[in-house]
Amino acid sequence: MNPLTLSYNRHAYLIECLAQRGDPLAASEHFALYQLESVDPELEPELVLVHHFAAWAIDNNVGYFVANELLPLLGTDRQADFEHLVGAIVRSTDQSEQRAWWRFYDNTLAALARVSDTVGHDFIAPFGAIYRQVMQLTLGHSLLDAGTCFGFLPLLFARSDLLFDLCDGSEKLTRIVGCDLDYALIRLANGYAAGRQFSHVSFAVADILTADSARLGTFDTVTAIHLLEHLPPAQTWLAVEQLWQRTNQRLIISVPLEETPDPRFGHLQVFDQERLLALGRELSPHCRYFEFHGGWLLVDK
Repeated sequence: MNPLTLSYNRHAYLIECLAQRGDPLAASEHFALYQLESVDPELEPELVLVHHFAAWAIDNNVGYFVANELLPLLGTDRQADFEHLVGAIVRSTDQSEQRAWWRFYDNTLAALARVSDTVGHDFIAPFGAIYRQVMQLTLGHSLLDAGTCFGFLPLLFARSDLLFDLCDGSEKLTRIVGCDLDYALIRLANGYAAGRQFSHVSFAVADILTADSARLGTFDTVTAIHLLEHLPPAQTWLAVEQLWQRTNQRLIISVPLEETPDPRFGHLQVFDQERLLALGRELSPHCRYFEFHGGWLLVDK
């Protein structure tokens, strides 16, 4: 689903002209959908998406509003639609795509760093609390974040100017790597890290389901934060085993606790305490489970 996406803050004149042609097909607090007729009768009408996010509000919470407002308006729950719409909204806010994405990163990292351990109903508050927990649990001098997505966790470790008052782990980390299968996300994260001159953090395309990840080396701490739920159940043990081979001291796994997998975010399976502990016990007798914004498994060598 690829509607033409307009930002009211950049395209107000166009949007006002569009509104004069008729009411939106559907609307919510942050979005409006219009149908734009073509002057060529052989062409189908085009769907136009209008959003009202100011530049200062472009952060990862755009995804929250896409999932909870926009997808229902469009009548879809496909992960591909979710990902495309988030990207289209970010890019629509600036004529420079790089500047738009860097603003997205700057705003998100600043918001994550401000979060306390409170329950929030968005995408920033829960993950800010989760990342603080990871910082407290990290051991050693090197970290691999598997399935890093936008790379927020490694970048928070690297942002000494933004770090929470829980900075013990980040101060001793001398090597920070995020990996993901999505080349476009890795390109974004590496571009931002290089542009902001974070010398000890990097990102790599790697498949944790194969020995391909071996080229990354080993790390004192390996994290898989909201990763396993995206894998088919049959691939879960292979992924955990590969992550364990990359681990020198501690493997940290965190998953959402859902009754059914959420298709909007590409979730394919659910976990509970028994299932996570069963995975941990296959690796080491030194494992434990706890709950904090989801279920956690810690496995030590």
